Amino acid sequence: MARVAIIAAMFREVHPLVRSMQPLKYLPDRRVQLYQNKSAVIAYAGMGREPATAACRAVLATGDINAVVSAGWAGGLNPKAFAGQVVEPAIVIDALSGKKYEAGGDGGTLVTVQLVAGLEEKRRLGELYQGDYVDMEAAAVAECAREASLPFYCFKAISDAHDARLPDMNQFNRNGQFSAWRFIAYIAVRPSLWRVVSDMSHASLDSRDALCKRLERWLANSSHQPMPTIRPGTIKS
Repeated sequence: MARVAIIAAMFREVHPLVRSMQPLKYLPDRRVQLYQNKSAVIAYAGMGREPATAACRAVLATGDINAVVSAGWAGGLNPKAFAGQVVEPAIVIDALSGKKYEAGGDGGTLVTVQLVAGLEEKRRLGELYQGDYVDMEAAAVAECAREASLPFYCFKAISDAHDARLPDMNQFNRNGQFSAWRFIAYIAVRPSLWRVVSDMSHASLDSRDALCKRLERWLANSSHQPMPTIRPGTIKS
């Protein structure tokens, strides 16, 4: 039975989904964590395009897959993308290569970048690409789907608004893994950040829970209906 591949960056992004799924071992790459049930296989290996590619390839190696989904947190690039929102982009743009991918949704444009985007970088990306959201993985997952000639979809939970004044989050990224302890130690001695980090934390969890419920409904509908046809591959500019 064909299943949907869901690629995230971190366990926290998909925890409500995987807690009722069966874990799998993927020995070729110990970073990749896999979970499965009869309708989906979920994988995560860390933040960024290289871990996302590894996770996607691991899922495709498990057997019959009929669609690939990039899921997880993203940042907002304009006022329409507010924290706590769940979105389904229509287009994913790779900021590194300039490639554009159809994503199956009707909710704007997501831009995939190399590093976590801060306030000024968000403003630049929004203007340059007419983008609505930003992440670090979706374009890599879309490229894997293209290579496998599979439909690609994208579901994102907005964790931080376009004007959120957060510290440089890249300093807490260690080879694709977010160092929560380093982050906690950093903000513990900076009271000016407590409110904004608290607001982001609550929005992240709320949007994550809403995202997982949305994916559950989508998977249930997909199991009873033919998968919509989306031509895999890039979009010509």
